[in-house]
Amino acid sequence: MKATDVNTGLNDTQVQQQIKAGHTNKISQNSTSVTKILSKNLFTLFNFINLFLAFIIFSTGSYENLFFLGPVIANFLIGSYQEIKAKKRLDHLTFLNRQKVQVLRNGHIQQIYQDELVLHDLIEIHRGDQIPADGIIRQSTQIEVDEANLTGESNSVSKKNSDPVLSGSLVLSGRALVELTAVGAQSFANKLAHNARQQKHDVSQLMAIINRIIRILTYIIIPLGLILFLVTFYKHHNLNQAILGTSASIIGMIPQGLVLLTSVALAVGAMHLTRKNVLVKSLTALEALARVDTLCLDKTGTITTGNLQLARIIPLQLDQATLLKICQEIMLATKEHNETAEALLQAAPYSEKLPEIASVVAFSSARKWAAVNWQAGSHYAIGAPSFLLKDQQQIATAQQYAQQGYRVLALVKSDQIITDTVIQPQLLGYILINDEIRTTAADTFEYLRQQGVQIKVISGDDPATVQNIAQKIHLPNGQAALDMSTIGAHPDWNQLVQNYTVFGRTLPEQKQKLIRALQKNGHKVAMTGDGVNDVLAMRQSDCGIAIAGNSDAAENAADFVLLNKNFDSLIYVLNEGRRVINNIERVAALYLIKTMYSVLLTILFIFVHTGYPFYPAQMTPINALTVGIPTFFLALRPDFSPPAGRFFRNVMQVALPAAIDITLVVMAIALYGHWQKLPFSQTSTLAVLAISLIGFAALWVIARPINRGTLTIFLLLFVLNIFVFTIWGWPFKLLNLVTSPIRWDSLIILVLFYPLYLISREIIVRYFLKNKKQ
Repeated sequence: MKATDVNTGLNDTQVQQQIKAGHTNKISQNSTSVTKILSKNLFTLFNFINLFLAFIIFSTGSYENLFFLGPVIANFLIGSYQEIKAKKRLDHLTFLNRQKVQVLRNGHIQQIYQDELVLHDLIEIHRGDQIPADGIIRQSTQIEVDEANLTGESNSVSKKNSDPVLSGSLVLSGRALVELTAVGAQSFANKLAHNARQQKHDVSQLMAIINRIIRILTYIIIPLGLILFLVTFYKHHNLNQAILGTSASIIGMIPQGLVLLTSVALAVGAMHLTRKNVLVKSLTALEALARVDTLCLDKTGTITTGNLQLARIIPLQLDQATLLKICQEIMLATKEHNETAEALLQAAPYSEKLPEIASVVAFSSARKWAAVNWQAGSHYAIGAPSFLLKDQQQIATAQQYAQQGYRVLALVKSDQIITDTVIQPQLLGYILINDEIRTTAADTFEYLRQQGVQIKVISGDDPATVQNIAQKIHLPNGQAALDMSTIGAHPDWNQLVQNYTVFGRTLPEQKQKLIRALQKNGHKVAMTGDGVNDVLAMRQSDCGIAIAGNSDAAENAADFVLLNKNFDSLIYVLNEGRRVINNIERVAALYLIKTMYSVLLTILFIFVHTGYPFYPAQMTPINALTVGIPTFFLALRPDFSPPAGRFFRNVMQVALPAAIDITLVVMAIALYGHWQKLPFSQTSTLAVLAISLIGFAALWVIARPINRGTLTIFLLLFVLNIFVFTIWGWPFKLLNLVTSPIRWDSLIILVLFYPLYLISREIIVRYFLKNKKQ
């Protein structure tokens, strides 16, 4: 096909031909399919073990011992439902957040979604855009692109007519008309994305710990189960008893629901955030943000609304109206669409008829100024005073205005053509821009401070302007400001991030280095921004947060997108992440109690003459009342405190004493029953009673602080537990403790279980876990 006409673009017939040929820019769906969600939750190692145990228990005819499948099936159904619900919500939100591009069709510029582009479309790209497909430049006005995500080099690359551009590149300055030469799966970005999908994604810190536990259990469960089965069968020559005892041991070792609870809790947390108009692009980032202790942000769109207005013009030559006219002509010639350009263009009526242009120098985040050379011989530039001016007195005057809270621009003239530098700039005047401070900014930052999150403002604006605004919202240490254009080539980055809170005149690569320095100092860092100049820093950070609507590149680089453009939504994101992580850490102990005492009992009963002390059916109501039901409620608690980062210690100080107590008490009951020649029904009922009561002791500790709702649920579950051991225990082969001969034995256990747990927990926490950090 011949090159597309740059005046008209494709017509409707040509577009339909490309669509029929399959040459569209359809973006591959990144969310997990329903089939994959179902298979992920169903085909797990532990589910296979459970199904195998169910099969061999069924072969014994002891059907009441199949109750353990109830929680397995419930976990699968509830977990799958929640993940599918979260997926649909996220897919819908992702659809609403599809990026639009400007395309030339039928001689008119129109906006369409980037997945509606076709091969040989002509698209207009501007500063801040991310190029949606591969192409060649047909027309341009000094365009510069950042190909860092393709080449690893963050330096800007100048492009001219007929030069190729690759999808995924970021437009740093200028504008261009690009003809698409590769779309969809054939584009460079999609090929990279396909390769990236073949690689393993980062696993969250919490999931890494849980996966490590499961990996260890995998090596333990099967050999221990086989040994216990062989030993029990050898001792008693009873196949059914060996199968049921071994099944009870293995089922106890499996932390049913822990992995599912973690993944579902993260998915549901993401779904909750969609209701606040926050797009969550990475579940692991939800945990990362919960652990963040340092938040870096650009001023515009976060502290301020980004609604700029022209406040004053300070003329040094010419009059105010003429200076504003020159500024407006520069904006029109460079075709800038940013907030500053809009503020200048809306300040007064203007004519779109411009003098004949010789050349333009588009604005870039690194250069911080834009310029136009008119054919008539005049040359003007507008931008940051410290980047344009040479006279220190003029720069100091600009600083005085900046300290009053204005964004200050310098308008200069040069007698020579302006290219990469402005030779002998003649200052014509200062342009003072007002940026509206968010009414809720002070409250938001105060809340973050109370939550232990320190704030660093990293902006491209004049540090005096940013410092003034930071002090207006009472940002802690907001007076500690630094002009990054003065730091030299080899500063001590670690010292800079320790000494300063506000960084002004910061280049994109400097933002990245500041984030890296904070991370080297041991901080978990989030970066919030809304422009292309924030992209490198967002990629470097542990968690990137974009304000929607200003830059496709920023939104694509972020882990979260605040779709309502409201920085206050960050509080919801932070709290949701903390709630999920804190509650998972809280309930993990309940799952691991059962795992630990099952492993210990299995090892001990390999060497003890008696058989395993209980059957699977007897543990079904206990597991539901002390683990399954309470973890559902505990996972919903509004715990927004910073994660302590001591998962191992937090879990072990609850689970280890409970597991040791259960092991010792159950062993004592088994030996006592063997000595007194008590029937298995009596010893097993006593053992299960002890397990349930110690489980409630651990639950009481985990549920703190106790409020009215927590107390009500706890008492209800405890009453149900007593009900099982007095009235409704027969389906689970548990004796009625009121009428059975072991009622006095059970009373002793009832009196001693809580003091025993408190004493053992105090000993373990004080003497064995005091030095554990994780």
